[in-house]
Amino acid sequence: MKRWQFTILLTLGVACLLLSLVTIVFARQNRKLQAAVQAQQAIINKGALSQQIGANLLREMATAAQSDDRMRQLLQENGYNLTPSPAVLPSP
Repeated sequence: MKRWQFTILLTLGVACLLLSLVTIVFARQNRKLQAAVQAQQAIINKGALSQQIGANLLREMATAAQSDDRMRQLLQENGYNLTPSPAVLPSP
């Protein structure tokens, strides 16, 4: 093997090794970023669930307030105005 061939092959080998190391570093950083995104998504999902629970609870309280004056007063004191919902007419 001639010296110039050896130099080219050695350079290609070192380049492959360096690119492999860069790939490993990027893969580790990618895993860390994915873990951070998953943690943020879990927080967002908890918030959405809390909103659903709050909306359902308020709906149930409004239903109970139709027959309970104390519940109606509690809701009105906290800024929730209860208006009777219009009756739904069946379509002909």
